[in-house]
Amino acid sequence: MILITGGCGYIGTALSEILTRRGEEFRVLDNLSGCNPLNLIFLNHAEFVWGDVRKREDIREALEGVEVIIHLAAKLPTAPGIIDDAKNDVEDVNYTGTLNVLEEARRKDLKVLFASTCNVYGVGTNLDENSIVHPLNPYSKSKLKAEELCIEYSENYGLDVVILRLASVYGYSPGVRFNLVVNYFTLRALLGYNLTVFGLGDNWRPFIHVRDAAESFLFLMDRGKSGEIYNVGGENYRIRDVAEVVRDTVNPSARIEYMKDRTPEFSYSVDFSKIQELGFCPESDLRAGIKDLASRLEALKSLRR
Repeated sequence: MILITGGCGYIGTALSEILTRRGEEFRVLDNLSGCNPLNLIFLNHAEFVWGDVRKREDIREALEGVEVIIHLAAKLPTAPGIIDDAKNDVEDVNYTGTLNVLEEARRKDLKVLFASTCNVYGVGTNLDENSIVHPLNPYSKSKLKAEELCIEYSENYGLDVVILRLASVYGYSPGVRFNLVVNYFTLRALLGYNLTVFGLGDNWRPFIHVRDAAESFLFLMDRGKSGEIYNVGGENYRIRDVAEVVRDTVNPSARIEYMKDRTPEFSYSVDFSKIQELGFCPESDLRAGIKDLASRLEALKSLRR
């Protein structure tokens, strides 16, 4: 059996759909603080444990009969200038929560797949897993510290831990989020609003469709090497090019607005050859994912009429 922490979230609901379709046994651990509880409707074939990774006893309860943990639970990215209390919350969930998961996994000798982020790179081009990291916000800093924990538990305790540095996720899942650039632009274009790009939009970001992100965990469950880091993504785009693809695909009359006085915080493109050499190949590209998301949102609009 597989345990998915944070399984009611964006990637978790996509993963749950895949596992349900394949007839796999899995269980979800979530405290519902970062997602819509209605997402539970899409998990009606899964066992659900209402719990928090910051509480060791909740993890212990959820691990009965489990062989593999896919650790998605996290406090999500926040804007620059985040208040101190929120910084502490990010650290508590992303670092301490991961420590708890690793400790409980060590007790029962379970495999762990940890969801990290390419955001740890911060700046640079064509970055691979050996490149220097430069995390620029509390979220990416906490994820990097959690990665270091995973490597420590692999090297010192022999725990089977695989680290996935995920590209920026986009596309439809039952737990879809709209605070991610592709989804945000798609929603705005669909509603007829301008697409706002900071600076000249020449900053790079890596991307992967949410279903491909979910599939990558199942792929590396069997093929990933303990203690290793894998960049997981499909394509790198400049943000201005993302805006143009969204406009051309969703609403050609949408206007792209450049805020030249706002400098983007991040710019990084990522090399995905390590996981590709193992045989992982994302199925969706950016344009297809945008088109699919827009059509699903249009269908939801028609249901409300």
